[in-house]
Amino acid sequence: MARRYAGRESLYSPSFETREKDGGAEIHFNRAGGPKMLLAAMGWRGELMMTMCWVLLLVSVGMGLALPSAAWATGQENRLAGARPHAGIAWLSWDQAAFDRAKAEDKLILLDLTAVWCHACHMMDITTYADPEVHKLVRQHFIPIRVDTDQRPDIARRYKHGGWPTTSILLPTGEIVFQANALDPEELIAVLEDTENLYRRHKHTWAERAAQIWEKVNAAHKARVLSQRDIEPELVVREAVAFMQEHFDPVHGGFRNAPKFFEPEAITLIFQLAMEWDDASLREMAIQTLNQQQRLLDPVWGGFYRYAEHADWTHPHYEKLLSVQATNLVNYLDAYQATRDDQYKRVARRIIQYVNRFLVDRQRGGFFASQAADLLVSGELMDGDTYFALTQAQRLAVGIPPVDRTIYTDWNGLMVSSYLKAYQVLGDEDLRELALKTLHRLVNERYRPGKGIAHAAGFRGQEDAVGLLSDQVFFARALLEAFLTTAELRYFVQTESLVQDLLDRFWDKQGGGFYDRPPMPSLEGLLRFPQKPLTDNIQAALLFCDLFYLTEQESYRRIAQETLQYVLAVPQPLPVALLARAVYRLHHDPVHVVVVGTRSDKAVQELFTQSLRLYFPGKLVRLLDPQRDSLTIGTITFPRFPAPRAYICTSQVCSQPIQSAGQLQTALDTVLSTMRQIP
Repeated sequence: MARRYAGRESLYSPSFETREKDGGAEIHFNRAGGPKMLLAAMGWRGELMMTMCWVLLLVSVGMGLALPSAAWATGQENRLAGARPHAGIAWLSWDQAAFDRAKAEDKLILLDLTAVWCHACHMMDITTYADPEVHKLVRQHFIPIRVDTDQRPDIARRYKHGGWPTTSILLPTGEIVFQANALDPEELIAVLEDTENLYRRHKHTWAERAAQIWEKVNAAHKARVLSQRDIEPELVVREAVAFMQEHFDPVHGGFRNAPKFFEPEAITLIFQLAMEWDDASLREMAIQTLNQQQRLLDPVWGGFYRYAEHADWTHPHYEKLLSVQATNLVNYLDAYQATRDDQYKRVARRIIQYVNRFLVDRQRGGFFASQAADLLVSGELMDGDTYFALTQAQRLAVGIPPVDRTIYTDWNGLMVSSYLKAYQVLGDEDLRELALKTLHRLVNERYRPGKGIAHAAGFRGQEDAVGLLSDQVFFARALLEAFLTTAELRYFVQTESLVQDLLDRFWDKQGGGFYDRPPMPSLEGLLRFPQKPLTDNIQAALLFCDLFYLTEQESYRRIAQETLQYVLAVPQPLPVALLARAVYRLHHDPVHVVVVGTRSDKAVQELFTQSLRLYFPGKLVRLLDPQRDSLTIGTITFPRFPAPRAYICTSQVCSQPIQSAGQLQTALDTVLSTMRQIP
């Protein structure tokens, strides 16, 4: 069952932490390095949500609110495995109507932040939320709202507390009074009764305190300025590497003790630096981690489970998320190319086989979101420990855990990029066609010029839920990867169109950085103040770096730099590896492989295909057709020959013309050797 906090968070934070995210987790560095008060006299600490999410909670605790024990998270699961699901509470969606009702009826809100793949959420449904006394209290005194964390990551970002489920009590206007994770019936009954009683006695005080904080928040927001902080690239990258080395688990791999999450950005950074620096010890960190985390690979169907509770990658949480498959696929493809060891290619193919079997709409294109960790068998809940120990025949005999067939744009962008990379490395045309089919479908169904791309279909026309920052960034990245993979200009045109919408709707011109959603004055609760999520902002910076290197447009480089300046100025834990990747990208020109020749020429296509397959992390491959393209990139003009030629270039050195695919690796080795000699 997911880890939970008994309604109270520690007033101290470690010097680093690992935060779960799409595809795995990120190592974060907390620059404060010591005690960190969650609430300091209602003062502004530079981060809205830290203050807003805890002020009313701490007031409630101070007034004697009974906090639940942790027993539910550790000792109740097996006893309840045979319980039957109940019709449950009549949950409302997060929308204006629900908040209007809460205000009109003067009721607190019970917010259940859940996930369709979450085992602990399923357990609460068939126990706590099936309890008649819970039903009675909720019906009489609360407005129940349920939010799917994958469908509304913007809400999850503001209200998630530790893990899933997150159980919150909110004011009718959406500010948090109390939070915990999974609660048994007795605990939730106590919380409902106490918060309701306290609300009737102190609601005017709570409302006044909330209003005071919103005033401070709005004043600070109006006073924000663009950071002028200098970016020290060598320092950022070296400190990130030292940090990862310090926290690396030499026995089991990974960068923490327990629980063990995937660290895809750390692996990507390590492979790149290991090659450019010729550092075998760095590469061994990545290889050791990828070897050990294979314990989370489903031995029957393939695909990776979400994470492990123990340091040796055992005791998995068995749900399978599309984002986890996408990021692991890239890591194992890198491992295969870096080592030429077929075991990593086999793992990559096991991921692809799983996704193609369970998470793909092959007819129309699109990738489904997730597969649950458990299922109902004859009315009883079979947990993952039992189910995933079965053989394939046994699994099929009892049934298949349900698949969430929702197609989320950001995760599809991730998987499209991963499938295109898999095509480049493995040469499987089916992967390219499925990736491109997905792009075409989502562009046609979800992209609207001037508005960006929507997060998912079926949002019932809610304008405020159309598209999020992660959707724009990851889908634009997928379109750009399609351009680099196919050399078809239409994908680049679509990339720049979406990027312009991203700038128009999400960019903070006054303070720098990208908001997670366009500001809208009509939003309720903590959505009233858009956040600037660090991970998505750094991913955006990486995107703008590559756009600059492909176009030489200074505006793209400026946006990347100002985004990273914003991130570095934020007083909260930073995603170490991802930040180092982006800073390194901004300040180190990538390797360019340029193929010059007529596009329809088979020899040109062969040279281009082998250039895509060439291993150098972060390389950019271009096909320049003299009949349609300029042969000038930056200050270099490539000559036109009767036969195709390729060139491998950096900002400081360029290879001799390459006539055949067999010469590519030798030319790359020569360029790489020269790069290492340049200080």
